[in-house]
Amino acid sequence: MMKTTARWLSDYVQTGLSPEKLAEVLTLSGTEVELMEAVGADTRFTLEVTSNRTDCLSVLGLAREVAAVTGKPLKLPSPSYRTAADKASDFASVKIEPDALAACPYYTAQLIRGVKVGPSPVWLRERLEGIGLASVNNIVDITNFVLFETGQPLHAFDLSKLAGRRIVVRMARAKEKFSPIADRKQRPFLELDTSTLVIADAEKPQAVGGVMGGALSQVTESTTDILLESAYFEPRGIKAASRRLELSSDSSFRFERDVDVAQVLAASRRAAQLILEVAGGNVLDGVLEAGEASPRSREVTLDPALISRVLGIEVSPAEVRRILLALGLSASEQGMRFVAPSFRPDLERDIDLVEEVGRVYGLDRVQAPLRMTVAMARPTRRQRVRARVREVMRGLGFSEGLSDSFVNPRTSVAAFTIEGASHTAIEARNPVNAALPALRRNLLGSLLLSLQTNQRQALAQPRIYEVANVFTPRAASRESGEHEVLGLLGRDFADVKGAVETLLARLGIEAALGLKSEPDTIFAPGRAARLSLGGEVMGVVGEPSAAVMKEFDCEGRCALAELHLGLLVRHWRETPRFTAPARFPAAERDLAVVLDASRSWAEVVACVRGACDGTLRDVELFDEFRGKQVPPGKKSLAFRLTFRHDERTLRAEEVQAQVDAAVEALSRKLGGALRA
Repeated sequence: MMKTTARWLSDYVQTGLSPEKLAEVLTLSGTEVELMEAVGADTRFTLEVTSNRTDCLSVLGLAREVAAVTGKPLKLPSPSYRTAADKASDFASVKIEPDALAACPYYTAQLIRGVKVGPSPVWLRERLEGIGLASVNNIVDITNFVLFETGQPLHAFDLSKLAGRRIVVRMARAKEKFSPIADRKQRPFLELDTSTLVIADAEKPQAVGGVMGGALSQVTESTTDILLESAYFEPRGIKAASRRLELSSDSSFRFERDVDVAQVLAASRRAAQLILEVAGGNVLDGVLEAGEASPRSREVTLDPALISRVLGIEVSPAEVRRILLALGLSASEQGMRFVAPSFRPDLERDIDLVEEVGRVYGLDRVQAPLRMTVAMARPTRRQRVRARVREVMRGLGFSEGLSDSFVNPRTSVAAFTIEGASHTAIEARNPVNAALPALRRNLLGSLLLSLQTNQRQALAQPRIYEVANVFTPRAASRESGEHEVLGLLGRDFADVKGAVETLLARLGIEAALGLKSEPDTIFAPGRAARLSLGGEVMGVVGEPSAAVMKEFDCEGRCALAELHLGLLVRHWRETPRFTAPARFPAAERDLAVVLDASRSWAEVVACVRGACDGTLRDVELFDEFRGKQVPPGKKSLAFRLTFRHDERTLRAEEVQAQVDAAVEALSRKLGGALRA
């Protein structure tokens, strides 16, 4: 935010406009006046300044905008004063230590002796009180006035309170103490660290660079000699220090958004002139300088044809030059080559100059044709698959979940991925929730948290699906490995596996769904499988182990699945394939086989299919039993075999021969026996 008043603006550009019309000019040119308030006989403007227009964080910057739009002349201050015969370098010195040069590339100081500190004159109080600043004394008020006038922050030190009459710009020492001007009652001292830039004397910090001055060297009624600081500070360091110390000021607000290094000396001279006018004294000869000022400017060539092509209107070259010169650019004698001033670092390309011409010329003067082109955008293949997945899952009775992408990386499921590899988590430097600092590598933990929440609310066992991104860091790379997966939470293994098979069928995916036993990781022994589709790993399905259920404070049983959505997108058949209804009846036979508990269902299916011919259409598990009727270390699997021939009805003896072959293979290869 930036504040000024109509009268303060009129000091630099006389427009004759009412405050309302002046606010309209500023708003239409790109600096929006958010609030207008009457302040005595004046009008205060509160403006929203975009981050790329730091020049408008000054009254002169706003006056330049008004002058460019209205065509009125801009009156800039031209400080002029006589200096004393004494040299400033004989009374004080400034130095930037090498490790602080990056944080403060340029530092200047002027010495003013024999000032009389007291109340400010009426004109100065009116300007500051008009924007909501309380008057302190004539010296401090001048530094605040010049800050708002030019956008360059300044600070005045009582020279007699600077040990050794030295200024040393350096990084703070560990646990060094500093007493700020503001907030002294609540925090009389701040503890600094080595990343904080300080303006010190020969002994101790007297200011946090670019943020706030110190109480020990502030200007008081007894001050007679001052050291006037004007410097350039690196924006990121100021922002970090301000946040870390919880200190902010009008100075830090500007420094952290970047100021114009070319204004450092100009603002100092302007303040020195005004101090001589309101407080008397003498400016010592010479400016104390450390570091180097490197003003930024760049040359940009503008093609007039680009203006008409972008804006849709013709603007004469003469008007283009008038506008850009009024905004502070300089131009070559002929042609359209312009040099952007250092206070406009946002002007880098020809299109930036086109924007300047457009907003000052008046975008309201651009005639917009009453025509609108509407282009139909077809959903992408992935978007259509997502929509189909949601439709199928809703039809199966699943509710869609939406969970946080950040998780606790120390849970037992946090490192699990479909590929089975454990990767280092990607953690946020400043997480919103300290308990959830890492991006998730799977949806399983999120689904278990959903189950936990439902159970704590005494709700029925949920069946949930979620389509979301997971993040698995790639080895030797800073890339996140972000990809989309489908997560499922159901009642048990059969429930979730059946949902996956139904989903594949509804997506027209005809590739065989392979099941391979999943090693006992986060799942219950023998209750998990890795899914493959067309030979590629598609996902995993399983029932969490008792330890995992306890860790998430969940009761009963549940099953989880996670599938690569990209694989579903690749195999999706958009146009369904017609399959004629079977002309001949199927024959079904149920078997109950006792096997070693270590044998997986996938092994049983493979053994049965290998023993039977092509008339075997389906092998469906409908029961698993372990108990007193089954020997220790064994389990009973009950399943249904479905047979059908495409050209005729199967005879009973043909079906029985296939069943016998399956039983013999189970006995010979897996050690299975029919349950009595």
